Amino acid sequence: MASRALLALALLLGSLGLGGVYGAARAETPIRITLLHDTHFHGEFESANGRGADPAAPLTLAHYVGLVQQLRAANPRTLFVGVGDDLAPSLYSALFQGAHMVAALNAAGLDANTFGNHEFDYGPDVLRARILESTFPWISANVRDRRSGTVFAADLGVRPFLLRDLDGVIVGLTGLTTADTPQLSSPGPDVEVLDPLEAARTVVAQMRAAGAQLVVVLSHLAWPESERLAGEVPGIDVIVGDHASTVLPQPRVIKGTLVARRGDGFALLGQLDLEVQAGRVTGWRYTAHPVRPDGPVDATVAQVMASYGQLLAQALDEVIGVSTTPLDARTEAVRTRETNLGNLVADALRAWGDADVGLQNGGGLRSDRVYPAGPLTRRDLAAILPFANYAAKVRLSGAALWETLEHSVGALDERAGRFLQVSGLTFCYDPAAPAGQRVRRVWVGDAPLDPAAQYTVALNDYLQRGGDGYTMLAAAEVLIPSEGGPLLTTLVADYVAARGTVQPRVEGRIQALAASTSDDLTATELGCRPPAAVR
Repeated sequence: MASRALLALALLLGSLGLGGVYGAARAETPIRITLLHDTHFHGEFESANGRGADPAAPLTLAHYVGLVQQLRAANPRTLFVGVGDDLAPSLYSALFQGAHMVAALNAAGLDANTFGNHEFDYGPDVLRARILESTFPWISANVRDRRSGTVFAADLGVRPFLLRDLDGVIVGLTGLTTADTPQLSSPGPDVEVLDPLEAARTVVAQMRAAGAQLVVVLSHLAWPESERLAGEVPGIDVIVGDHASTVLPQPRVIKGTLVARRGDGFALLGQLDLEVQAGRVTGWRYTAHPVRPDGPVDATVAQVMASYGQLLAQALDEVIGVSTTPLDARTEAVRTRETNLGNLVADALRAWGDADVGLQNGGGLRSDRVYPAGPLTRRDLAAILPFANYAAKVRLSGAALWETLEHSVGALDERAGRFLQVSGLTFCYDPAAPAGQRVRRVWVGDAPLDPAAQYTVALNDYLQRGGDGYTMLAAAEVLIPSEGGPLLTTLVADYVAARGTVQPRVEGRIQALAASTSDDLTATELGCRPPAAVR
C-alpha cells in the first residue's frame, strides 16, 4: 500500500510540473552531444593539398572516416554531418558523376547532408539519381522544385529538416545552400534557391514547433552570410560549414549561436561537443583534429575507394595524343592571364563550332598543375575538365562581345573563375583602370571589333546560360544549343586525337598594359599589339 501511495504522489507531483527527486536529478544531468562535420570533399578520394608530416603519404577519405569512427566510439550521441560540395568536381566525378562519393559516404555512415552548389554540376536528374542511391538523408530549407513548390526531390525523401532523438535530446537538422547556385552550377530551370535567411526563419520556426530542442544548420553559405544568419535569425544553436572554405580555429559566438567552419580538404575534422541540460546548450568545447596519414583507416571506405580506383584506371589510361609543350593548368594562371592550355581548349571549341570566337572560363579549368610535354591521356583531360559541360554556339553583337571581355577582366584581384581564355580574338586591357572600363582594344580575327557587327561564339553551356555573371551571353541568340553539342571533355579529346600532336603556346591574345594610358592614343602607342604582331 505504501508503494502505491508513493507512486500516486509522484504522479501528482509530475502532473503539477514539480517532478520527483529522480526526475529532478535526471533533468539536471547534462548530456553531451557531439557534432563531427565534414569540410567539402569535392568528389575527391585523396587530398590534393592537405598532407600530414610525411609528404609522400597523402590523406585519403579512408583516413578521414577512420578518425570519425574513432571519435564516434567515444560518444554514442554523435552525429557526422556534411555541408555540401561532396559529390563534385574531381577527376572521379567527371567519370562517375558523384556515385563514387555516395558509395563512400554510405559506407562512412554519414548522418545527414545538404546541397552545395557542386551537387548540381551534372544537372538535377543526376543529383536525383545520387539521392536515390544514398542511405543517408538529404535536407534543405531553401532548394525548391518550382513545379511542386516543395523541397527539391521531396518524392525521393529529401526534407526541409529532420529530427534526431539522442538519449532524450531532440536535435533538429536543416541545410542552406548559397543563393547564387544557379549561376555557379547547373540546377536547371525547375530548381530555385530561396533567400537563405528568409528560408531559415521559416524552417527554424517549423523545427521548434515539431519539438526540436537544438537547432543545427548545415551551411553551404559563404561565411559573411552565415554570420549574418546567426545575427539575424533567432532560434539557431549551431551553424557548421562554409561555402568559402575558410577556417576558424574556434567557433564564433554570435547572439548565442555557435558558428564553426573548418575549411576544405582532408586535413582537419571539426568536433563540436555540446553540453545540453533541460533542452538547452549550457556549455561547449571545440576540437580541430588533424587527420594523419598514419592514423586509423576505415576499411569499408578503403574498399570503396579501391573498387572505383580500378574502374578509373581502366577508363582513363588511354593515350589520345601528344603535346610538345607543357600545359599550364595552374589555377592562378588560368584565372589571371592567357595560358597555352586555355588557348588549346578555346581553339577546340572554336574549331568545333566553326565560329569566329571561342571562349572558355578559367574556373572551368582544374587540376592546378603543369602537365609536362608528352603523351596526353583521357585521365589528364578529365582532371583538367572535370565538369559535365557541353558545347554550344551563339550569335553575339560586337558591343556585347566587348562587354563580355570587360566582365572577364573585371575581378582580377579575386582570381575569379570568370576570367576568359579566348580563341579567334586579340585584346588588350588596363588592369589599373576601374572595372568595366579596362578593355582598350579588341580585334576579331585581323579586324578591329565592330560594335554593330554580329559574331558567332562557341562556348560551354555554363557560360551560355549566364554562369559567372555572363548575362550578356545568356541573352545571345542560340545557334546550337548545348543539348546538340558534345561533352567538352570529349570535344577536346577529339580535337587532340584528330591532330595527333599539338603544340599550344601563349601568343599575346590577352595583353595587360603596364600603365593606364589615354584613349586618344593609337593601338601602337598604347602598347597593344595587333594580331599580325603576335603571330
